[in-house]
Amino acid sequence: MTSHPGNLICLMEDEEDIARLISHHLQASGFRVHRPERPSTLVAEAEAHPPAVFILDLMLPEIDGFELCESIKASGILRDIPVLILTARTGIADRKRAEESGADLYMTKPFKFTELIASVQTLCEPSSSQ
Repeated sequence: MTSHPGNLICLMEDEEDIARLISHHLQASGFRVHRPERPSTLVAEAEAHPPAVFILDLMLPEIDGFELCESIKASGILRDIPVLILTARTGIADRKRAEESGADLYMTKPFKFTELIASVQTLCEPSSSQ
């Protein structure tokens, strides 16, 4: 996969080691990765430069991933962009709340990078975001 504007991934993961590993694997697969400094700036930054997919952790400082997903889906510019929740939270209630907040896919940690990349590639396909 070659780099082009439609392959920008917005990653919000507060654990630096995990974020670096995810970024590395995404970049090795041809994606560009943007990591906002704080969850509170993600929506404004993404509205200025919309990504192809959001990858959100649930346990974040300032605002949790559920609220962040709801803010993304409430944005007229961002609402049709797929959101992948990537979290250590495995409970059914968390999965249900993620779905209610508008998440398109829910993956739990630990995960295989090949599965994450395949999921992101699927979410980037035009038919998956409609």
